[in-house]
Amino acid sequence: MASSSRTTPPRCRAIGLALLDALIAGAALGYLAHQYREALVANSAAIGLALLFAFGLAFAVRAGARLLRQANSRVDSIFADELRDKPSPWPR
Repeated sequence: MASSSRTTPPRCRAIGLALLDALIAGAALGYLAHQYREALVANSAAIGLALLFAFGLAFAVRAGARLLRQANSRVDSIFADELRDKPSPWPR
């Protein structure tokens, strides 16, 4: 059994795995780009538009998630204010 001082924290391990995933994905994309170079050059406009659409969609999803998170925090603060003002229904 490994001691706690020798194990890596979960956050550091997650970052390392994410970097490894990015390296593998980059190598795979580089290999595919090398193999299909003619197709990439012939369809560069379509690929550019698809990438632009993907980035726009990612930005919209991120903005939507941020708005939902802000709305959730507002609702939580309203509930906290309402519950703080009312006395407890159970006798003490």
